[in-house]
Amino acid sequence: MSKPIMEEKILLEVGHLFEIINNELGCSTSNPVEINLNPLIEITIANIIHQLIFGFAYHDKKSRDEYAKWKDLVADHMRNFVSLPILLGLEKPEIFEYLPYFGTKLKLLRRQYEQIIDYCSKQIENHKKDEKDGNFQDYVEAYLTEIRKENPNFDQKQLVNILYDFFLAGQETTANTIIFALIFALNYPKTQERIHKELDKIVGSDRQITVADRSQLVYCQAFINEALRMSNLLPLNLYHTNLKDVEIAGYKIKAGTRIVPQISNILYDSKVFPNPQVFKPERFIDNNGNLKKIEEFVPFSVGKRQCLGESLAKMELHIILTNFFNNYKITAIENELPSMEKIHGVTVQPKPFKCLIQKRNQGF
Repeated sequence: MSKPIMEEKILLEVGHLFEIINNELGCSTSNPVEINLNPLIEITIANIIHQLIFGFAYHDKKSRDEYAKWKDLVADHMRNFVSLPILLGLEKPEIFEYLPYFGTKLKLLRRQYEQIIDYCSKQIENHKKDEKDGNFQDYVEAYLTEIRKENPNFDQKQLVNILYDFFLAGQETTANTIIFALIFALNYPKTQERIHKELDKIVGSDRQITVADRSQLVYCQAFINEALRMSNLLPLNLYHTNLKDVEIAGYKIKAGTRIVPQISNILYDSKVFPNPQVFKPERFIDNNGNLKKIEEFVPFSVGKRQCLGESLAKMELHIILTNFFNNYKITAIENELPSMEKIHGVTVQPKPFKCLIQKRNQGF
């Protein structure tokens, strides 16, 4: 799927997000209104993923209620993945599945997996009933086209598992990064002021901000980079194994050893990022006012196994956050500054919070 199509679908969902927010604001054009942005951001990202892979979204109330059940299933499935019984059970499932407590947990994980797979399979079957030649508008359409060409590298079993990965890796991570970015803006209000100042200078209107604007919005990109670093959504990377015996700093590691890269050790390294617990977008801007490239900034991991959804995630973060701050200002409720503490799971999650929101009066 081309980048223009992806951008179009993201902008479409941003429009729906703003409709919901504006309905919450009602006739209030200057007075701030209390709002819970978390579920709105979550369903926006879910809609983007669904638009990209299935070609539909949850826009009406009935479908949003269905999404709430779906979200809870996926979230619970991800939490179970990192529970101690599951981590131990997956090491030797042929043994642990027969043990009382472990067996129950493994069966739950398998049942949740099958529910997600069944959902994806049904969507594939729906697409098969409505076959289209060329000019496809979503990922499943494009993939089924390759299967019909009898391309040996494409089959339905693989498609189902790719869709499963899409949901686990592409939905919660991006939504939580955006929510954390809003939390950081509330805790460090001067960063939001600088974002507004840059947007007013570079964009200068309430038009839609696109990927084409990214290179000019240096502070906005620095803010997003710092949000990625501070939120550190995946502190422990996916498991890897080394292919041959190696020795590092005097430690001998035999081939086939399970290795868990700790991205958090890099993103919070004080030698690279001084005062790493402080949210400071300026660390990503050089003396000439340009965006600084820092080799150790690896929120999406590195190498052949780095996140395949990096380009989509960056596009979502840029389009959603810049358009949001171009249209709205958020402030903390008195004596209710949102917590920057993280809830740990496969990915980290922000704690629920509410804030005040108002339309910006840019004076355009």
